[in-house]
Amino acid sequence: MKKILIALLVLAALSAVTLNLLSRKAPEFLRESIERALNKKVMIQSIEYQFPWVFELRGFQIQEKDPFEGEESFVVDQVHLEVSPLSLSSKKLVLNKVQVENANIVVRKYRGKLFHALSDTMKTVGEDTGIVQAGGSVKGEAARMPLDIHKFFIARSHFKFIDYDVEQNGFVVTFDGIDAKIRDIRLPFSSGRTYYDLSARLVQGRGQKAAEAKISGWTEFADIGTDVNINMSGVFLPYFRPYYAQVTPASIEDGFLDLRTNIRILNKDLTASVDLEMINLLFQSYEDENQLFGLKADELLSFLKDRSGRLRFQIVVKWNIADRSASPRDAIRRSIERSLKSTVLGNIGNILQKTIEKISEKGGFEQANNDPGGIVSKIKSFFK
Repeated sequence: MKKILIALLVLAALSAVTLNLLSRKAPEFLRESIERALNKKVMIQSIEYQFPWVFELRGFQIQEKDPFEGEESFVVDQVHLEVSPLSLSSKKLVLNKVQVENANIVVRKYRGKLFHALSDTMKTVGEDTGIVQAGGSVKGEAARMPLDIHKFFIARSHFKFIDYDVEQNGFVVTFDGIDAKIRDIRLPFSSGRTYYDLSARLVQGRGQKAAEAKISGWTEFADIGTDVNINMSGVFLPYFRPYYAQVTPASIEDGFLDLRTNIRILNKDLTASVDLEMINLLFQSYEDENQLFGLKADELLSFLKDRSGRLRFQIVVKWNIADRSASPRDAIRRSIERSLKSTVLGNIGNILQKTIEKISEKGGFEQANNDPGGIVSKIKSFFK
């Protein structure tokens, strides 16, 4: 009994020493692991360690490197982390659960590249952080540590996308009130799907009500395989001129957009099926010769709008994202042109009726009835 008591006392003392050591070493181990996994500077104001695998991080920041040296890409007051015991033996950082609230996330687009908190983890191993040796090992102090996140929860957070490619000073797209659930994040990317489900409000400048956005689906980032649904309502079109100007030189003065989109990517072939509904659409100017997408603008809008002034049509965009010679702008414009012409032809009866009404307004029904050739020529001229 005496020996058992001594053994228990020794075990208790060793446990106390081990716990004290872990309490002092674990926070720094975690910070270094995160920094190695992201290959970016990580700042943490304080780390509270809860034995055995829970960490509470306060004042958490991730900073960018060149060309946005020192600028923040992820900031949050408090992060809850549950680390997997596998992190001790698998030579990678495995997080069973990550929870953040009121986070500020920034993504920048510059010269065709995206810069964000995880951008370096998306590069091929050895691309800029070490030298790949025979057998696949990586030499160099900056070799990245793989990162697995099983569950990632985001609540009441904010997202800012700054696009320096469409405006020199950066065009800003902001989402507020983000609630998201993300499952199975693997960095660097490997086979396996990452599932996500999020909702947010799209900010559209002063005096405009925020649009509502919902996104759900999955992506297999190793080969960009994707199946995602995107629903947005109340998008104020004039605010987003830098983007729609990539497709048409026409200028929109007023109008709102609702859209429902399914995007699928298989073997780098993208297919986007989009249902569009535009409300109170008003143009400030059209394309050359008063056209829109190769059709006469006034007639097109007149034919497509319903009695409430809504304009509805569908487009299907097909694009091989691996083909560098193919332009997404051209793919979208061709798809809109095809869709509009198909929609108009599908409503040819409506076109005939409205054409007759217009001719009747000018010359009466008798002239319209006695001039069928004129009606046909009107329709033909619409497609010229």
